[in-house]
Amino acid sequence: MVSIEPVRQISFERDDLSAVVSAMAETAAAPGADGWVNIGPALTDEQAAQVPARSGLAAWFSGRGPSVAMGTWMPAQTSGRSRAAQVGVEHGQGPNALKRLREAGLELPDGWVKRQDHAKHGVVVEIGADVELAAVVGWMVRAVTILTSGIEVGDRFIAHLYRSV
Repeated sequence: MVSIEPVRQISFERDDLSAVVSAMAETAAAPGADGWVNIGPALTDEQAAQVPARSGLAAWFSGRGPSVAMGTWMPAQTSGRSRAAQVGVEHGQGPNALKRLREAGLELPDGWVKRQDHAKHGVVVEIGADVELAAVVGWMVRAVTILTSGIEVGDRFIAHLYRSV
């Protein structure tokens, strides 16, 4: 039986992405590249208290994702069913998140291809295999910052590294 568990948590600052980039490189180099990294803002207790609460039933039937956006990176997978590297952002901003990002000055980099831009399930883009991981993390941090609603995102973030065990 395969279980998915966080392997490591990494706290980092907006202007120092090195620890996350290193963890992503390790994940991409792992046999089968069977893992991913989630990135979100590191909220203070005060910020967390400002996040609009939604009941379980409201969240289930809502047409929107979470108020606090979360980015996910998955490396390319070459063994078994091959898959290009992907970046996703789950958010609560509703439809057309990529348009919101563009309006805020954050474009999809050249070569990135939109696969999904859904109100509840978020944005998913396919990225090239030769993209620098620092650029991927930088884009995710900016996207999470822009698409988080109800609170101001600071400079501290948390990354969770996952691998199948």
